[in-house]
Amino acid sequence: MISSNKHYITGRKKFEAQDFEGALADYTKCIQEEENPNVYSERGVVLFYLKRLDLSLDDMNYAADLEPENPYRYSSRAFIKDAMGDVEGAIEDYERAVALDPEDSIAFNNLGLLQEKLGYADQSKQNFKKADEIANIDELLEKIRKEQKAGQSPENESEEGSSFPTEDRSSLSILALLRDTFTTKSGFKDYIRFLRNGLKS
Repeated sequence: MISSNKHYITGRKKFEAQDFEGALADYTKCIQEEENPNVYSERGVVLFYLKRLDLSLDDMNYAADLEPENPYRYSSRAFIKDAMGDVEGAIEDYERAVALDPEDSIAFNNLGLLQEKLGYADQSKQNFKKADEIANIDELLEKIRKEQKAGQSPENESEEGSSFPTEDRSSLSILALLRDTFTTKSGFKDYIRFLRNGLKS
């Protein structure tokens, strides 16, 4: 449900240029004209960068209210809750996300990380195992290593809704990456690839 609203389009450009106040103003104008969960979510990311975490959480809450059956709303909100120190609340949201989408390896992985943080070793191991089974982690890591040795960047999965360009994935900004992490499933997959790029051998 990507918006075609002109304020949304200019807001995204300003966000990628790190003009957070400008992006915030444009997303707010867009929200005044339409109720779109993606716009609330993306404004929540802007507010996160501006360190207005309470307002960021409000937007993530509203996005989840608009799309209560969308598991990525809960994964997005969990990220904010964790940043605010509400690890238990973040765990609850990741649990809701995996209940809605039991094939989301990223949510299982993040759930395991938070459970590990609180000392829930058995639960975290189970969720890491589930994440690895879904993602076939060994195969994915081996593929990434081969691509890196060959001087290639990980190939793009052309899932509908992804806003990433296919020409030059190495030029993706961390801002665009984080924004899409809160918006699309393919964004989550790109996010995990980004993290795993740090595992170069």
